Amino acid sequence: MLINMSKIETFRNPEGYALSQLEKNEPSCFNGLVNVEKFEITVVKIEEPKEVYRKRLQKLWDECDNHYHWNPLKKTAERLGVELVGSAGKKRDYKTK
Repeated sequence: MLINMSKIETFRNPEGYALSQLEKNEPSCFNGLVNVEKFEITVVKIEEPKEVYRKRLQKLWDECDNHYHWNPLKKTAERLGVELVGSAGKKRDYKTK
């Protein structure tokens, strides 16, 4: 079933693998899916105020429970010109089973 959508917003960067899944130059038929109609997709980065990025990054930082994510979060904050406050994971929800 095809849903006609004129616009979507996502936090996923449409590069690399995600984009390659959309780039098909030839019609195809696989597992019962017939692709013969063309679509044009335009990607536009939505620029937002620095404060919006700061709040999102701070929330991720506060709830982060994976030390492998700490450096990428720091680098992204630096690239966007925002400062992370406190220690990573300080607001993590430690639920017991």
